[in-house]
Amino acid sequence: MPTLRRAPAALAALAALTLTACSAPANTPESAGTPGNTLTVVAPDNGLVWAIDNGFGGYEQANNLHAGLLRKPYVDSAQGRGVQQQDTYSYQPYLASGYTVSPDGLTYTFTLKEARSAAGNVLSADDVLWSFERKFASPRSVAPGVMDPSITDPARQIRKIDDRTVSFTLPNAGLGATFLALMADLAGHIFDSTLLKAHVTPDDPYAVSWSAENPNHGFGPYEMTSYRPGTSVVLTAREDFVNGPPPTRTINIRFVADAGTRANAVRFGDADLAEGLTPADLGSLASDPGVTVPEVGNPNTFVMMPLVTNKAPFDDVTVRQAMAYAVPYQQIIDNVYRGLAKRENAGFLLSDAPGYTDAGFPEYTSDPAKARELLTQAGFPGGVSFTLAVSAAEPDVLDAAKQIQTAAKAGGFDITIDEMPAAEFATQRSNHTSQAFILRDYAITLTPPYELLVYTAAESTNNFADWEYQPFYDALAAGNALPDALSAEAGLAWNATERIYLEQSPIVFIAQVQPNVAVGSDVRGYAWRSDNWVDYSNMSVGQPTDS
Repeated sequence: MPTLRRAPAALAALAALTLTACSAPANTPESAGTPGNTLTVVAPDNGLVWAIDNGFGGYEQANNLHAGLLRKPYVDSAQGRGVQQQDTYSYQPYLASGYTVSPDGLTYTFTLKEARSAAGNVLSADDVLWSFERKFASPRSVAPGVMDPSITDPARQIRKIDDRTVSFTLPNAGLGATFLALMADLAGHIFDSTLLKAHVTPDDPYAVSWSAENPNHGFGPYEMTSYRPGTSVVLTAREDFVNGPPPTRTINIRFVADAGTRANAVRFGDADLAEGLTPADLGSLASDPGVTVPEVGNPNTFVMMPLVTNKAPFDDVTVRQAMAYAVPYQQIIDNVYRGLAKRENAGFLLSDAPGYTDAGFPEYTSDPAKARELLTQAGFPGGVSFTLAVSAAEPDVLDAAKQIQTAAKAGGFDITIDEMPAAEFATQRSNHTSQAFILRDYAITLTPPYELLVYTAAESTNNFADWEYQPFYDALAAGNALPDALSAEAGLAWNATERIYLEQSPIVFIAQVQPNVAVGSDVRGYAWRSDNWVDYSNMSVGQPTDS
């Protein structure tokens, strides 16, 4: 049986944690520290954003204040040890008690539970309509891009039938699977319109600015009871949550800048969950019997290298293909990610989707000779030079960039690495100003048509490579026209679409990486989610477990 994590060295780790995190929250509930009643989390400060329509950043804490009509159920991971993961292609009622689908597959009608918000207001159809109105009206909202083409016009597509019933009508039946997935993800969160409408102003007609400072406008399992920017957050379980109060009553989150300090906090028992850990720390913790490093069967976080197609040298498809052969894939998996990553093929659609096939994909392997051959074919027998942008906030990605820089010389690429602050990196990735860049990223919604569009939508800031190709869009539209996006027939359509993408190679997909978190061995219910945020309401602290 694993040993308990408490040890004499914990005192030193606690001192280091306290120094880094400044201090514990001033109004920590009296129950904090009671075994089984409090979960202590150490995490990097990613800049909290309390609503999807006010930007997109550190959203994990807000995610635990909100709920949607549906959710993806959790199933046990093959790893055991209390680790779970979402069943990403199943959807169960959450704020809704159920839904029906019209015979033509276009209209989804939801019956609402009598849920209450953190402010005590009862969920109604008006909350659903107003939430989507706000998401599509706020200029900083990511919802319109995320929900296109399933929902593009809420006023036309969403209808109140009565106070407890609301319907959504889709452009075609083939979008149904993606729509359900979106409703189970952050885009489907419902806000308390009664509370928010009381705080609208002419300059803030949807109370977006107000809610950025007052986050308890959701129907989720927790409410925020303390927030010290840059230092800490305390979330407290809602006893009146519609699905019952979560098992862990208090969530103490401390923002700790140093990854090593976060790793030591969970190693020595001063934290139950540590996030944003480096591969080296995860590798070290994996051998500690008092710690669990979660692994899932098919992680959706990719290390990827967009090759920006609006400028040389990557305006040439053959040069892009050459770059795909110049990357040392296995070397990065082994040396940077210590084996906590994998690469099944050159693609990016998750292989466990119903109907999935990778037949006919180009086999991009580490082949410097092939890379040089293609560069010569493209008219660059002497090789090419380019600058690769990377964020200083992602040290593992920087290490991967250095591995590529060294290995790609043999393939004819002379790479200069431009390490830049996170804010500058975010700007260049949206503006497509770099020749190429490397990052970790993921699609939250995992239906094939959504994944295929998330990095390719025309005129989108999320089209990292600034690549628009009509044969690809035509193939995607053909798949969307089918009645079931998860059928074997649709699988062939998605295969044809992805094959076009890989042959054009606007992004080199390097590896899928495991979650960068660790939990104490006495913690149960850590669940990998497609949004890569932790659901605190599923977690509990108990006795160590061997299975």
